[in-house]
Amino acid sequence: MRLSRDDRGQTLVVVALLLTMLLGFVGLAVDVAWYELNLIRMQRAADAAALAGVVYLPGNPTAANNAALAEATQNGYTNGAAGVSVVSQPDPINNKMLGVTIQATVQTYFARIFGSPTIRGSRKALAEFVLPVPMGSPQAYYGIANLCRNSDIPTSCPEVPSATGVGTLDPQGFWGSVLTKGANRGNGDAYSTYYDGAPALNTGFDPNGYSYIVELPAGTSGGAVWIYDPIFCATGRRTTSPFQRLGMADIWYGIAATRSVTTEFKLWDMNGTPYSTTDDILIATDGGLFTNMDYADKGPDYGGDHNYIFGYNGSSSTDCATSPYHNAWWQLASGLGEGEYRLQVVTSSGSTGQQAANNFGVQVTTTVGTGARIYGQSRMCAYVNVGSSTALLYLAQVDAAHAGKTLEIKLFDPGDITNTTLRIKQPTPSGYVDASFRFTATGSSGGAPTSGGPQTSLQTSNGLTNFYNNQWVTISIALPPSYNAPTPPGETQPGWWKIEYTVGTSGQDVTTWEVSIRGNPVHLVVP
Repeated sequence: MRLSRDDRGQTLVVVALLLTMLLGFVGLAVDVAWYELNLIRMQRAADAAALAGVVYLPGNPTAANNAALAEATQNGYTNGAAGVSVVSQPDPINNKMLGVTIQATVQTYFARIFGSPTIRGSRKALAEFVLPVPMGSPQAYYGIANLCRNSDIPTSCPEVPSATGVGTLDPQGFWGSVLTKGANRGNGDAYSTYYDGAPALNTGFDPNGYSYIVELPAGTSGGAVWIYDPIFCATGRRTTSPFQRLGMADIWYGIAATRSVTTEFKLWDMNGTPYSTTDDILIATDGGLFTNMDYADKGPDYGGDHNYIFGYNGSSSTDCATSPYHNAWWQLASGLGEGEYRLQVVTSSGSTGQQAANNFGVQVTTTVGTGARIYGQSRMCAYVNVGSSTALLYLAQVDAAHAGKTLEIKLFDPGDITNTTLRIKQPTPSGYVDASFRFTATGSSGGAPTSGGPQTSLQTSNGLTNFYNNQWVTISIALPPSYNAPTPPGETQPGWWKIEYTVGTSGQDVTTWEVSIRGNPVHLVVP
């Protein structure tokens, strides 16, 4: 059929209209795709900003805001420029969370024909910062045990005097400890030791040693950090049963022709970033005061049987009585203002013959204000001193914000005292109860299991065998959604968990502990 001239004209009009509609749909699709692409860019910028800022919480919200705004700018969104709005603020309920909202206008290409030159876009992000878990002490001192002398055991032992000069410090049941680089990790220090049965190397060796956090809260001033007995001073054992190592219990694990122990104490201003050390500022050191030490306590109180290891009687070592730092406080830093500081303890003794444990204590004092404290940062090495059948030690503080998560406790070379059983004690409003847990171990001896649970106790030795010598034991505890970090009667701070040693005889044990909340410490959460 042939179309008339008029029909052909009508067809052209219809085609033109259809092409216009088609182009409109194509244009709309382009604008929608462009808008979605910009929303993705906004989300990525908001995510990056929240992650960059949250590491400064809860202590420094101003720095958190500045870091978030700077990161948003790096990703193309500058607050106040070209209609962009970037708002960051801590979560009103959990001050370890940072929310970031980015709003910006997106230019259109085809929608402007219909009067819409821009479309407003908005994206939100929420990041959480799980702070390092405080370990070992809720107090202004860390790593303080009894000073047992040759005539004291099994009767009561003297308590350590306070660095303030007033009163004594209630024992915490362990000394802070660091083993020399030349020692084997099987002696109980998982990180400072360079060897795993020399010449085999310790793959977990960390030259940075251990860090302890000093907190000086708002309103305090004149802060000072003190180290108790910072020198290495080998002590003897009691001359009658139980044959415990006396005093601070510094000990040689191996005797070389040249004995030399070096321990370094450094204090850093953390600059508000507890997980990053790159911006820490060094403010105090020992200046090499405790380098190449070879001391032995030869007195009647702490020299004991004068057997400092393998029959060595200390004849070639300097008497600790000549040092002003033995069984005494030494001040590392003073005049500190409110804030957080990191005490780093490392060893640099390097040959396989230099195998020793140097034990110490730490106290923080202030001239103005109260509430200062010091604790291990996520991991710690302790010389556990169990003087009776049961010892209850502070393990870690678990915040209420971790309700519903998994508490992970890693114990290295634990419970080497004869017939030891360990229990994890969970805080409740009325007291402590045995926590139910599951565990895995990297290995075992004497037929002991390498996994198990749920259970409330773990035997780590009997009269013949240390079941988990030189092994990691990982304990997992599911925190209930209702967990609220209670404060048991007699405690001064909420949420402190404890570890209980039940032993067949009094004894001492070097062990390394780690405590964490399972998961990435800095991560995004669903807003």
